[in-house]
Order: sequence, then C-alpha cells, then structure tokens
Amino acid sequence: MPLRRWCTRCSPPRYRSTTPDHVLHIRRFGAGTDIVALHGFSLTGEQFSPIAASLDRRVIAPDLPGHGLSRTHPTDVDSVTAAIDVLLEGFGKPTPLMGYSQGGRMALLTAIGDHSNVSDLILVSSNPGIDDSAERELRMERDHVLADRIRDIGVEAFIDSWTAAGITSLDHLDEAYRVWDSGVRSENSAEGLASALHGYGQGAQPSVWDEIGNLTMPVLLIVGGLDENYMSINDEMADLIPGAELAVIEGARHNPLADKPDVTCQAISRFLDRQR
Repeated sequence: MPLRRWCTRCSPPRYRSTTPDHVLHIRRFGAGTDIVALHGFSLTGEQFSPIAASLDRRVIAPDLPGHGLSRTHPTDVDSVTAAIDVLLEGFGKPTPLMGYSQGGRMALLTAIGDHSNVSDLILVSSNPGIDDSAERELRMERDHVLADRIRDIGVEAFIDSWTAAGITSLDHLDEAYRVWDSGVRSENSAEGLASALHGYGQGAQPSVWDEIGNLTMPVLLIVGGLDENYMSINDEMADLIPGAELAVIEGARHNPLADKPDVTCQAISRFLDRQR
C-alpha cells in the first residue's frame, strides 16, 4: 500500500495519503488482512484502536478531513469521497470498507460512486442522507449553528456537551472509557470540526436513498438495538440494498463499537469471513 510514513517515533506508526484537496493522516492498528475504517464526527482514526485485535485484521483508519491530524481545509462531500477513493486505490485490489455514523455516510457515498475499490461494505449506525429537501435544508442550518458554537466555545467545552446528551451521550459507559474517548476527541480543533460540519455534515450530504439499491458488493448494516431512529432507517435500508445483512446489537445505543465491542466485532468478523 503506497502510504508515506511521516512519523517514525509514533506508536502505532502513522502514515499519510495525499490528494489534490486533502492530506489524510492515517493510523494503522493490528495485523492481518486489511480493512479501511472511517470514524464518526469529532473522533479520529484512533476510534478503532481498541477493536483491531478483536477483528483480527489490520485496520487502516484515516483521520477524515477537518479531524485529528488531517489538514483543515475548506471541504465538501465530493473531495472527501475522492480522498477515500485514492486511499482505497492504493491497495491495488478491492478492500473492505467500514464506517461509523459520519464515517458510514462517507463510506456509503464512496461505494456508490465507485464500486470497483470496495470488496465489502460495513455501515455502523449510518444513513443514506435526508430525502426531504426542506428537512435537509433545516439540518444544514442546524449544522452551521453548531459549527459556529464550536468555534465560540472551543473543543473542550464542545466535547463535554456533545458526549453528555442525546444519541452521542457516553454517560452510560465507564469512566476509563470516557477519559480515553475525551483524549481522542481532544486531538481535534474547533476550526477543523466546523469545517467538517459545513463541508460534509448531514445537511450538506445529498440523499442517496434512490441509489443504494445499485450496490453490488456484500453489505452489512449494524445498528444498536436501543437506537430506535436508526433501527427504523436501517430496516428500510436492508429492504432496499440487494442481499444486505442487518445485525442488531442488543443493549447498544448509537455506537455499538463502544457499547458492545465484542458482539459488534464478532458480527463484523463473521460477515467478512463468509465473503472469503
């Protein structure tokens, strides 16, 4: 994989992939066959470090544009998916692609745009966009308001509020995990997160509900059993995507990778093993 190693002292090693619009900083965890994993909003590729061993695979996890160590740059959906596609092309063969929430949306758009680089698609708590144009416009306005708030209050205060309420709350997890998660999110900058919201937040993403039926690779949809909204969305997605498998992780909320990591990793591994 033609990634340039840029940090010789970092553990684990860090690499980067360069495109005309973005320099993606890439984290690599574990060993085995490769899987590319895309993180959720306000996280980084480090999100996947705790689960790499359970997956028994080498996890290639970029910091998405505006996150972590990836360059803060005016961005949009097309430039993000193009950067992901360049990363995938570097493997020289179709490779499994996984994404959580924001990362799942970008993984889905990448797979729809070019089927040839994705062997298998795993979407965790993801959706194909907001179909109603008025609702999408409203969401864009909310994303812009949130972006301004992040700039105003800074990353630390934003993380405290983001992880304390709603579907992104971590209050049900133990203190050690919350401390680790806060450290991961603290690598972000206010301007970077605001740029990401403007460029590829849910309001900026086009709806691809009419296109998901064209996916030809094996698809696994993962959703937490306590995440009622995304349960409904993923039920509908499973009906529309040919041959899609739906794994409901009982007892998990919006982030099954954090709430029930062992069960979630087992579902992913079983799915990938069946495709061999």
